[in-house]
Parts: sequence; C-alpha cells; structure tokens
Amino acid sequence: MALDSFECRIITGGFNHCDNTWNKASDELDRCFKIYHPVKGGAIINIDGIEYPIQKGNVYLISGFHIESQRCSSFMDVYWLHFIPYSLYLRHIMLNSRSLHVWSETNISFVDDFNLYIKKLFRGDFKTSNITSLPFSFEEAKLHSYILHFIAETLKDTPSYSLEASGDIKKLTPSVTFMNNEFRNNPPLETIAQKSKFAPNYFHRMFKKNFGLTPHGYMLRLRMEYAIKLLTSTEKSVKEVACECGYENEFYFQRQFKKHYKYSPGKLKKLRPF
Repeated sequence: MALDSFECRIITGGFNHCDNTWNKASDELDRCFKIYHPVKGGAIINIDGIEYPIQKGNVYLISGFHIESQRCSSFMDVYWLHFIPYSLYLRHIMLNSRSLHVWSETNISFVDDFNLYIKKLFRGDFKTSNITSLPFSFEEAKLHSYILHFIAETLKDTPSYSLEASGDIKKLTPSVTFMNNEFRNNPPLETIAQKSKFAPNYFHRMFKKNFGLTPHGYMLRLRMEYAIKLLTSTEKSVKEVACECGYENEFYFQRQFKKHYKYSPGKLKKLRPF
C-alpha cells in the first residue's frame, strides 16, 4: 500500500542559545518529531533510558515521543524544527522506527539553507522579514521539502515489514483524511465514522486499537499542534489563535490548552519553552 500522504505540519522551530537551564523532563510539548542542527556546543538527550550526545557537526531526527529528559551542562547553539505527519499511518511507521537518526552535516547538501529558512520563518534573534501574515511561504515550502528528505532517509532504514499497513488502517484512511481537514470544526463521531462506512462505536474501538488514542483525542491533538504553530510563528493574539483553531470561546481554549500542555497560551507565546 502506498502511503496516503507525506504531508507534514510544521509545529514550530527557531534558533536557540541553550545553557544549563535547558534541563527538563519530557512533557506533552515533546510529542512530535524534531530536527536539530547544533552549530556550537552540545547537549544530552535521554531516549528510552539511553543518553545520546547532541553535538556540533551532525543533524538529528528525533522522535520526541521517546524522549525522557534533556540537559545542557554548558551551552548549545542549535537550529531546530518540530513537525508532525498529517498521515496517522506515517506517524505509526515513524513511531515504530528508530527513535534517533543521525547524519553528518557534510552529507546534507542543504544544511545552510535549512538554517536560513528557519531564521526567516520563525520569530527570534534572526527574524529578517515579516512573512507571518502569509498562509504559506516559500520558506515554509522549502522546509517541508527538507523534512521530506529526512523522512525518506528514515523510511530507507526501516524494515519493509514495518511499512505494511494493516487492513484496519486502510479502512480507516477516509475518516482520518476527513478529520485532518475538518478538525477545527470538531465533527461528531457519527459523521467521521460514516466516511469509512462504520458504525460509530465500532469505528471508535478500531481507531483506538490501531492508533492508541480516540478520534476526539486525535482531533484535539491536531487543534493543539496547530495552536502552537500559530502562537510561535505568527503575531496573532491568543484570541485570534483560538478562533482559527475552532474555539468560539477564548477562555475555554485557554483552559484546554493549559490542560493539554501545562502552559497557558500566553506563557508559551512569551517563553517558547522548547
């Protein structure tokens, strides 16, 4: 079976100078895939109980779902990007692939452009243009192409049997596609299940069995991921972000966001604790 989609959502990114305050246990904010390119110094990330050095000269693709903690004993200057595949099937494959992939920066021909477009797209020390009003940009398109390169490299190293989609996943694909397009409208379970021609309760059980979360939980995660993208890469107010994520009530959105991430939207917008 061909993958239903290689499209990914860039959640956030930037350039950071990390010091010894960059020490934290994993939390919900880490539940995504991360590309790190350190240019000075280094750090340590604990993945599944094993400590890995993150150091200058390499580019890393990390499954944040497996991070337990991170620490920087001295300093690290790093370009970074967080993303998540739209396709639950692709998420499933990447979650069951290796948790850490490492490439020498000398083997990544576009590494300088990767850094440049991160500078341009995200707020921070190197903001060079006001592109945040655009729904999509050249810089974001280029970053998507680089993400696709790294995904292709991980798939190349993934055993072929891990790429086989189960019959259940194939049957669920129409509903997943519908949720990816309509999550801001929070469609009812009955409507979602109809897309795959299942009864609601049966669809709910099958979805949770295959993906480890409920349909409602999946759409909530899509809303929260989209909120982080807007909060960290645009100048939109919390009220505007709430509206774009499908929440009519700004304060309800704030409660949901804080419950999910343990940060208020305003605090995350200000601190960017990544």
